[in-house]
Amino acid sequence: MKVVVDAFGCDHPEEFTRGIAEALRQIDDVTIVACGSKEKIEEFLANEEFDRNRLEILDASEIITNSDSPLRALRQKKNSSLVVAYNALKEDDDTVALVSAGNTGAVIVGAVLLLGRREGVEKPALSTILPNLKGTVTCLVDCGASVDCRAVHLLKFAEHGSEFMKKTYGIENPRVALLSVGTEDEKGNALTKEAFALLKESGLNFVGNMEAKTILTGDVDVIVTDGFAGNVALKSVEGVSSAVVRIMAGLLKKNAPEGTDLTFVKKSMGDFMAMYDFNSLGGAVLLGVNKPIVKAHGSANDKTLVSTVKQAIQMYKGVK
Repeated sequence: MKVVVDAFGCDHPEEFTRGIAEALRQIDDVTIVACGSKEKIEEFLANEEFDRNRLEILDASEIITNSDSPLRALRQKKNSSLVVAYNALKEDDDTVALVSAGNTGAVIVGAVLLLGRREGVEKPALSTILPNLKGTVTCLVDCGASVDCRAVHLLKFAEHGSEFMKKTYGIENPRVALLSVGTEDEKGNALTKEAFALLKESGLNFVGNMEAKTILTGDVDVIVTDGFAGNVALKSVEGVSSAVVRIMAGLLKKNAPEGTDLTFVKKSMGDFMAMYDFNSLGGAVLLGVNKPIVKAHGSANDKTLVSTVKQAIQMYKGVK
């Protein structure tokens, strides 16, 4: 089993690439195919201890940057680390998934053009996994792949998300909710009202509309929305989580009696932030294409590489 890694599309390729060594130390049954400058990859990993028999390097002299137009870059930069990675994924049956922290648009367009969509899929969707108050996880889909959607697309997103949660997390009958401005059936805009009607008749375990304030409660397993609202919701969760910790830290420092040992508070806050740290959570997964794709944050590091490779393998293997 091989996982291919676009090693050079991210903000910090050296740090990201060094995670390959730790991934190979932690995961026994995988070979990693690293795509990018062979010279640089070997340099980044020169002092690392790992099983080098489980590392393959595909030399790629070009990089698709975040400032590149996705479609133009895919067509013109044929020897980019991302294009080389997609070709390896498509052509080798033993290569089961791809991990990239590069240009999001290029990753999505590349999946459609170079890998291919699953039958019946018009728009792939990005899904992210959020820890919730019940100690489980919630799938938010779409979180940025398709900002302009029709109701039928939201229906497909719901189907993708439900299948993903069944296969990857073993949830037998995932509860699906539609993100809206109120819980009443008639609330929402034209898009959500039409999508509500389709979801109600879909045969999925659709529980109705939900508001953004309940995203983290764990009352549902799949939250469906268009990519614009989903990305806003995701970034809001990330920003509020960070802000709350900083505010609480400031208040505790200000109000705690002199000499109070705040070690347990610092540890608790650190644990909270770790729950929503993209480096340990993994990345967004692209649903609706022919093989698992995990899109990590652009500023991903070595820890992100490890978590995304594990995530890709979990997607491929599913719940046994």
